[in-house]
Amino acid sequence: MTPTILSLSPLPKGALDMYLSPHLGGLSVDIQTADGLDTPGLKAAFSKADVVLGDYTFVKPITAELISAAAKLKLIQQPSVGYQHIDIDACRLRQIPVANAAGANDKSVAEHTFALALALLKKLSYFHDRTRSGVWTQMEAFEIGVTELAGKTWGIVGMGHIGREVAKRAQAFDAQIVYYDVAQMSEADEKALGATFMPMEKLVRKADVISLHAPLTDTTKGMISARLLSIFKPTAILINVARGELVDATALAQALNNKRIAGAGLDVFAPEPPPASDPLLSAKNVLLTPHIAGTTNEARSRIVASAVGNVARVLRGEKPINVVNGVVL
Repeated sequence: MTPTILSLSPLPKGALDMYLSPHLGGLSVDIQTADGLDTPGLKAAFSKADVVLGDYTFVKPITAELISAAAKLKLIQQPSVGYQHIDIDACRLRQIPVANAAGANDKSVAEHTFALALALLKKLSYFHDRTRSGVWTQMEAFEIGVTELAGKTWGIVGMGHIGREVAKRAQAFDAQIVYYDVAQMSEADEKALGATFMPMEKLVRKADVISLHAPLTDTTKGMISARLLSIFKPTAILINVARGELVDATALAQALNNKRIAGAGLDVFAPEPPPASDPLLSAKNVLLTPHIAGTTNEARSRIVASAVGNVARVLRGEKPINVVNGVVL
């Protein structure tokens, strides 16, 4: 019987077929999309699917209700690193592996982290706007100050794949690297990255740049709170390329507007897109991008290759990789 792939992603059916074909070794598949399906229609589609390709825009959640309809599902493959829209516990109970595209966008997110940090340290947005408007502000640089990264302390929160890529780049800028993670690295890894472990509060008191690379969990939600922001250096900048929910948006906006911290670079929000009422949209000294850190041309190619390769692997009867919910068939 021809296996069925149900795609919840907005990737066109023809494009998905084009990406999959080289990996299937001649295996025929039936590709279905979720376009126009209501909940009953989605449940019917889940009941027939061998593999589900998740929605990389996170608009179409995979709920326990949909999982309950799955009769022969071998894999849910998320074509992104994030998978917060999937009911992981429901999948685990039904022994359905959930996999993501871990590692595919590490370099692009790390580069974006530095783009935001350097733009804030050098006040590029301000000087760009002033120069474009015809005002020559060279002398203002002496008054308001622009800052080097060399010699500063970079604090990394979450030393996973992306955090380690950030550490490598921070080394090249001659920054001192400190980090916090629930699991401390080995002494050899710390030495290789030039990174020193610190408790969270000690890190934010010391660091000039704090970048967030932690997953969204019950523990990390709201971790950058008003209390924690109150002990940042007043010259510190915060970079969030992880998940918007890690930060108390109201508290951060207040800290920026009151000059409690020097700036923030944000690529993620809660929710997305942010409503007009989001206080961070009008906060001072903030640089905003629309969740594009991991969407370089190169990263997209790696994500697609990782996702379709895993789908093909399962359809060939092999074990999936990058499983995030501990289910191994």
